[in-house]
Amino acid sequence: MSSMAQDEVRKISERTKFGFKRAIQKGTVLGTNNIWGYKKDKGKLVIDEQEANLIRKIFNIYANEDQIGLKKLSTILEGQGLYNRNRKSNTSKYTKKYNTKSKI
Repeated sequence: MSSMAQDEVRKISERTKFGFKRAIQKGTVLGTNNIWGYKKDKGKLVIDEQEANLIRKIFNIYANEDQIGLKKLSTILEGQGLYNRNRKSNTSKYTKKYNTKSKI
């Protein structure tokens, strides 16, 4: 029984790897839609200009301010009335969680 289970696990792994390889060959993006500044359209990443503008502002603030941390960055964004994709305040926890995952 255990050798049958092990063989089944191997087959699932092979199929998964094949699926990923096939998606890469087709240029399809797999995974979640939680990429700040982008949205998925038929498996392709498309720039979401509204979110991309926020990302650009975050980058410019971070690049041009001296000794700025996430808390100060979040305070600046809140002061400018800039909100995240859920229309909530850009708390330092949210900013860290989503901006470190999204690279533009």
